[in-house]
Amino acid sequence: MAGNFYEHTLNFALQAGKIKSLFPDSRLSFDQNRLVWTYSLTPSPLSSTYDVKLIYKRGEDPNVFVTNPKLKLYPGETKLPHVYDTDRQWLCLYFRKAREWRSSMLIANTVISWTCEWLVHYELWVATGKWRGGGIHLDNEFKIADSKTRNAEWPR
Repeated sequence: MAGNFYEHTLNFALQAGKIKSLFPDSRLSFDQNRLVWTYSLTPSPLSSTYDVKLIYKRGEDPNVFVTNPKLKLYPGETKLPHVYDTDRQWLCLYFRKAREWRSSMLIANTVISWTCEWLVHYELWVATGKWRGGGIHLDNEFKIADSKTRNAEWPR
């Protein structure tokens, strides 16, 4: 018989400790309600380097932005694929409505890895014009996420 179980939200100190253990040269700040991580990621040996900023507030999903460089578009395209906002370079890394990421998961093992994977797929998209990263592309999902974070702090 299957029962309900409680998923424990990992505290910010634990999240920060794991991130710092994997990325000791990164910049990280946190308190009991907010964690901010910035780092220059090179997702593969052949990749460019991207400055990213992760903002995670208690009770919300982590948000990841590419702060530098300005991501290029494939010729003829007007927006980036699989993002919540092209101008803010706010990456869509997982399907929030399906709770693919939960506060009981380590950000270092999930969201940061997904960011690297997204960046590799972005580079392939710029080269080929085809998004091979999969994912769910629902306008509604983007509107829901945007409405929840309309007043959120942005990294710029």
